[in-house]
Amino acid sequence: MSPTRRQVLALGAGATALAAFGGVRRLFVAPEPSGTDASVDELAVQLAATLREAGEAEAFVPYDHPWRQVHNRGVPIAGPWVAFLSYKARQGVVDLVHASLSERGRGRVLGQQFMDLLSPQACKLLFCGDPNDPHYQVVLSGPHLVLRLGGVNREGVAFGGPQVWGDQRGNEIVGLPGNAYRDQLELGQALFQGLSPATRAAARVAKAPVQTRIDVQGENGRFDGVPVAEMTAASQEQVRGIIASILDTYAEPDAAYAWECIARNGGIEAFHAADYDIDHQGGRRAGDGPSQIFRLESPAAVFHWRGEPHLHAFLNVAMDGEQPLSVGEVVATNPEPMEASAVRALFERVMAGAMGTELAYYPEISVAGRLRAGPIRTGDLYNLESWVNRIVVVEASGADLAGPFRATLAARGETIADATHYRFATDEWVAGNLADMGFGGGRSLETGPLLRDATIEYVRQHGFG
Repeated sequence: MSPTRRQVLALGAGATALAAFGGVRRLFVAPEPSGTDASVDELAVQLAATLREAGEAEAFVPYDHPWRQVHNRGVPIAGPWVAFLSYKARQGVVDLVHASLSERGRGRVLGQQFMDLLSPQACKLLFCGDPNDPHYQVVLSGPHLVLRLGGVNREGVAFGGPQVWGDQRGNEIVGLPGNAYRDQLELGQALFQGLSPATRAAARVAKAPVQTRIDVQGENGRFDGVPVAEMTAASQEQVRGIIASILDTYAEPDAAYAWECIARNGGIEAFHAADYDIDHQGGRRAGDGPSQIFRLESPAAVFHWRGEPHLHAFLNVAMDGEQPLSVGEVVATNPEPMEASAVRALFERVMAGAMGTELAYYPEISVAGRLRAGPIRTGDLYNLESWVNRIVVVEASGADLAGPFRATLAARGETIADATHYRFATDEWVAGNLADMGFGGGRSLETGPLLRDATIEYVRQHGFG
């Protein structure tokens, strides 16, 4: 799956719409910060009022809407494009972003690719809840970015949920030259290169997990790499320095709360540290050289830094690792954790049932995360299928069926006849890239509901069996 393609499509659609409405100047000329000394909460109240006066109903959902839980690696979440808003509203967004970042963070986030040119106008804006109430969250989402702003969240999660950042400078070049976050890469590489040979070998893991898998696992989790508690004092301080470099992107009160969460859950010593030979999508191996992908994880926090082929990075810090962020209505209880092939199989059952086909295909590489055991809410399933793809029925001859799909059918004991035409349900990303996915002679027949929504309904009726 190509996240860059998704981002380009999203930006392209936005740019086309802006051009159609004569708004190209808006997209490229962002307001400067007003210099106000108002607090984040005060700015959020002012911005919400401005949006309501302008009738921007799309910018608001209830506090417990499942959108509040969602993160991905550059897919805009929900709400209006900032570039379409009035100048007063765009000024309010700029001020809110500046107030929510440290001085260093402004240079990073507003200097990363796309943001350096388009500023927050390249993003979508969503208010979850009302900033006049005790609990609310503002989510700014766009290319390489999910930035959560303001609000004291009810669940006690730092920043109100996962933060995502990234930069494509230095793409596919070792060392990521010119990248806005290159200093974080250098700190991570210095940590692992300074370990003893035995510890260094234990910290290196063959293949990275999917980058969006950043749910906190609690005390019974499985963690890659080596315990930080077993490192030297000097190495432990390097781990602290990496986390400090990441957290100091954000305003001091928010960073301080994240540190409080970390301290509450055992501090730096509770983390494991790993770096990876190869990305979860394959590509260049680190080999004997320093890796550009590393992960620091404790039962209640995850910092995942993926700098290969370019940078997508994630953090998720909870006050209680046993009570992760989970938003919305409870739909069912999951008896055991699900990831990778188990999630793929669930989506295939959902797609086949929704479209009335015997066959379904969901590429495992598209699985964006993991589903914990226990009560599952709508927000958990929004996050599990955060690509927001629809289900599509495709017809292809047996000769056209791709290797992975043929292998799936063979595992079921089915014989594929090259001359026979098969109907199968898949998602619209596969349907839109049939040749690239190995279904060169296939064609789309019918488009159905969002896979996310179909999954919620399926689980309500059938559970996770």
